[in-house]
Formats: sequence, structure tokens, C-alpha cells
Amino acid sequence: MRNYPTICTSAHLRTTKATAKIAKDIEQALDQLGIEHIELQNTNDYWCRDYMPVRLFEDGAYCKYTYRPDYLWDYKSKHQYITEQSDACKELDLFTPTDMGIIFDGGNYVRCNGKVIITDKIFMENPHWSAEELLRHLHHALCAEIVVIPWDMSDPCGHADGMVAPLDDGRLLLNNYAQDKKSKDFCKRLHKILDAHFEVVDLSFECKPDPDSWCYLNFVNLYNAILLPALSEDFDCDNDKEAIRVMQDLFPNKQIIPIYAKPLIKEGGALHCVTWEYVPNKQQVVP
Repeated sequence: MRNYPTICTSAHLRTTKATAKIAKDIEQALDQLGIEHIELQNTNDYWCRDYMPVRLFEDGAYCKYTYRPDYLWDYKSKHQYITEQSDACKELDLFTPTDMGIIFDGGNYVRCNGKVIITDKIFMENPHWSAEELLRHLHHALCAEIVVIPWDMSDPCGHADGMVAPLDDGRLLLNNYAQDKKSKDFCKRLHKILDAHFEVVDLSFECKPDPDSWCYLNFVNLYNAILLPALSEDFDCDNDKEAIRVMQDLFPNKQIIPIYAKPLIKEGGALHCVTWEYVPNKQQVVP
């Protein structure tokens, strides 16, 4: 029998009418797919990807860290939105053999082919560490080679999961920087680093990309489907239709399920940001 991760969202996703609709749509899609899901109760906002432990291996080993992001910590009025990781996890049966012992953010963690991709914002968040020491520490804590890419400064959070995503065949999907004239030099810099480690696929669309077309990379990859953020409520704008086509080509054996996510996208995130994969202690996950 195959066991797959339970998909978690924060109960905070239901606190506004707009985001509650997204929570309901995610729940309905998971029910349709036969995938278990739960809500995290002890949280202070709905971006649960950012404050929950990062998963090291498919068998459910996780790594803890200190969640104190500057985009919240530097503003006293935003401290209320900082979730204590220990509080969010206290009702879960998690196997957490390692603790980074540094300031980290789960949105800045993309694992692909045994390597972990993070942006260089990690150095700014931990200035008391030298770059060499920090990378060595991350290598041991995360049991992986660390690949550092430049921070996309249009994202104040500095997250890698808005820039790259692993594909099922081991390749790495890079967001559609190549289609933006302003980002072409930045795209070349990314390729120069990533091409040395991965076979990189550029996300691109045959229609004119919407300014928010970055959102499509922030999908949820399930064993039998892709939950794809959408910009239009009926998934019928040119960008949505093209994104569905492209994702079906990239994931030919999976169902593509679009979910209207504009309320999240306007805040700088999408579906990957508001979900997290939970594998209980000692549960075996069969690929």
C-alpha cells in the first residue's frame, strides 16, 4: 500500500472570505484526489510553508530552524504574524533529528536531486556567520549540497520557491525570467549557476505574460495531480489557459487542477506558499 504526505494548510486561510474560498477549493481538490489533509491550528498567519520544518527525506525526517524573517521581525506591528515553529508542530508527530540553529525561512528551500537551492538572502539573515561557515553548517544540517542563487529583489521575502521548482523527472523548472526583457541579464546569471547542477527548463508561455504570471511556478506537486494557481476565476484568461497547457506538457501523467488564487497572488504568494507536506513519524512513503 502506498502512503503519501498529508497536505496541511493553516486555519488562518479561512479568516477572510476571499482566502476561505481558496481553502475550500484546495480541500475539495484533495478530497477528489483521495489525498488526506488537515488544518494547522497553532499558527499566526496562513503562509505555513515559511514557518514549518523542512522535509529532508521522503520517509519524513524534518529539520527545524528559527523562524524570524526580517520582513516581519523588523516591524514591531508585524510581530503578531510570526508563528513559533514549536507551537505549530506541537500537535504533530514529527521526526526532527536536526535543527539548523539559524534564522531560516521554509519558502527559501527547494530540494531537487539531493541538492538544496536557496537564495543569497540567507547570508543577510545570519550576519554573525561567515559565508563559508554558514554553507558548511547548512550542508550538514540539510544533508545536501547547497546551491546558492541570487535573490530576486522583486520579492521582499527572498524565497527560492518563487524562482525554481523540481520536476518529476529530475529537471529543474526556472520561472519565466527569460520572457521579461528587464530580467534577461538576471536570467543569465541564474542559468550560469544552475546549469552546473541541473538540467534547467525555462517556464515560458506563447501568449504575452501577465505581470503576475510568476505565480504559476508556485504550484503544489502531488503524486497524482498539480494544483495550479490561476489568475481568473473561470481559468479562461490567456495566461491561465496557456499555463494549464504548459503544465500538462511538463507533467503528462498528472491531472492539472487550477485554483483561483488572485487574493494570495496580490500578497506575493500562491498555493505552494500556503501548503505544507506532513509525514508522521515512522510512516513510510513509497515513491
